[in-house]
Amino acid sequence: MTRRLLIYDCDNTMGLRRQEIDDGLTLLYLLGRPDIELLGVTTTFGNGPIDAVYNQTTQLLRERQRPDLPVYKGAGQRNQPPTAAAAFLAETAAAHPGQITLLATGPLGNLRAAALLDPNFFANLRQIVCMGGYLHPLRIGWRSMPELNLAADPEASLAVLRAPYPVTLMHAHVCLQATFGWGDLLRAGYWDRATRRIVRNWLLAFSLYHGVPVFYLWDLLPAVYVSHPELFDHNPTGIRSTAAYLESGTLITTVASAQSSINMPSRIRDRRRFKQTLAAAWERERSISFT
Repeated sequence: MTRRLLIYDCDNTMGLRRQEIDDGLTLLYLLGRPDIELLGVTTTFGNGPIDAVYNQTTQLLRERQRPDLPVYKGAGQRNQPPTAAAAFLAETAAAHPGQITLLATGPLGNLRAAALLDPNFFANLRQIVCMGGYLHPLRIGWRSMPELNLAADPEASLAVLRAPYPVTLMHAHVCLQATFGWGDLLRAGYWDRATRRIVRNWLLAFSLYHGVPVFYLWDLLPAVYVSHPELFDHNPTGIRSTAAYLESGTLITTVASAQSSINMPSRIRDRRRFKQTLAAAWERERSISFT
């Protein structure tokens, strides 16, 4: 089996009261994938302050018996100068040219800062797969939902979306096809009691806040794409968004060209297999961590 080299850049807050859990579920998914070699995790502000994100991520890895996996503290605000996370990204990409997939599920400041440290950073990567942006304002249940990834550092987002290398972007609207509800929780017998409680509490909080009986697996779409791109349609798209548009996370699209093109899937081809893929990795992670 070919093992893909991967770095995960995230704003994980799983375990914090009433905070998003999809970054944490993504990390558990990656730990359960036999075809992925996770080289490290870089953290950024987004779902929470950088100290909270960093602390929750290191704690989660300790709980899953993976204290060996390096975690680097990154950007704590928009336009921040390079940090330890940016240095790790630049140095590791340079050491493995053309081999590393960078999975990014939060604001993209660490990526921009890595390119400041090494102008060849983007060229050294195999691909970037990320989540963020929307095509038009998003409403879930009775509440509008702001975009919180690309909009948190629009200059960094623009640098990533315009750089000449393979990028796949899962925007918010395609992520609405990946729900997690009470039936999914009942079937999730592979999680330990503490994890199930965290997922249950987030499902309850999201349901009460938005008036819908589910939450959305935003960050799991790009993670699953890394190993199973065939589960999504291939949709080359040009991006005309300026930094001003990205202040709200708005993606302005056009016809793809050689100078301006990213892959922006519009649908999950097989939602049942998507869910099965998640469950298999989560079950395997559980068996590895608690044996």
